[in-house]
Amino acid sequence: MIVRVFQPSDLDELKRIHSEHFASEFEIPDFTQYLNAFVVEDEKGIITFAGIRDIAECVTVTDKSRCAKDRAKALINVLDVSVFTCAKMGYDQIYAWSQSPQWAKRLVKTAGFKTPKGQSLILDL
Repeated sequence: MIVRVFQPSDLDELKRIHSEHFASEFEIPDFTQYLNAFVVEDEKGIITFAGIRDIAECVTVTDKSRCAKDRAKALINVLDVSVFTCAKMGYDQIYAWSQSPQWAKRLVKTAGFKTPKGQSLILDL
């Protein structure tokens, strides 16, 4: 097996594999916009397309001793600035991870966040 850079000539094979195996799960990735896009292939052809995408993550540290109304107002301000910043930088999504089910519900209800398809995984480097 070899790993090599994704090339425009790989696009038809990417579309075929995505259409056959992942069309109902997610939109075809635009690997041309990734930090690094590559393929793994052998003598039979491409096995896997992969890439590293630059994402925007919103991180907050909130004083939980403040009343819920104040925290909700602060959240709206955080979201306004986050959306403005990410749009200006060309991001199309904002990510947030929460260990609190209540806070996750608030992000969904107040901000329109949605739960991702699949399980979110992190690899510490």
